[in-house]
Amino acid sequence: MSIGFEFNRTRSLSHALDVLVDEARALGFDAVDYGFMPCARDGNGVWNAPDIQSRNFPPRWSTGWKRYSSQDPFLWRCYERNLPLDWNDVKGAPWLTDIQHEAISYIEDLGFLDGVSIPIHLSGQSFAFVSGLSHAPCGRWRDEPTRTVQDLFVLAHAFHAAVIQHVHIAADTGGAPVLTRRETEMLKLAAMGLNAPATARAIHRSVETVRRQRKSAMQKLNAHTIAQAVARAMSLGLLERPANPE
Repeated sequence: MSIGFEFNRTRSLSHALDVLVDEARALGFDAVDYGFMPCARDGNGVWNAPDIQSRNFPPRWSTGWKRYSSQDPFLWRCYERNLPLDWNDVKGAPWLTDIQHEAISYIEDLGFLDGVSIPIHLSGQSFAFVSGLSHAPCGRWRDEPTRTVQDLFVLAHAFHAAVIQHVHIAADTGGAPVLTRRETEMLKLAAMGLNAPATARAIHRSVETVRRQRKSAMQKLNAHTIAQAVARAMSLGLLERPANPE
């Protein structure tokens, strides 16, 4: 699956969402949603309601969800972390408020009994997320949960990067960053699953050198993790282009 290539061909949010849900269904999910907040909280610390786009949701869902949009327990927990959020880690949690219990019941009444949310931390308090949802209480994605969640993570960041780059929903990227040949190599090896020590052995460099070059690539791509950097580079086509020499 060439995720970056597929999203690079999209020129509207609607088209990008169609690609997103098709890829997510191949991973075992029944529906997806994408939320974006230019500022997660207001000056008083109160949560803002995200702008949410979805695919394969019941038509009535957004009207009833307005009551819960700023109290979304999955959003609250997702914002606090960098790793994917298994919805089962939220359901039944002792910190849930009454209205958040209602929010979970509302989602279940819509027919979504299982899910995973991918956090996408941006500059400042800007935040986005992609969720894969399942009708079954133990969705098909749980057949191979580790691999599937990793794939959804890459898919989510590639989708968001394409939306920013091509649809301009959230910010001006100022054009694609320019990576050096070595930074591109770091990302390609990371995409193959190599961590910093394994990369150092593969290219006969020190671990410190590898980490420095990975960090440089992450900064250019405004990524918080190497996985984010890989996904964004893929969606921008940077791993296919000739890189600048060091």
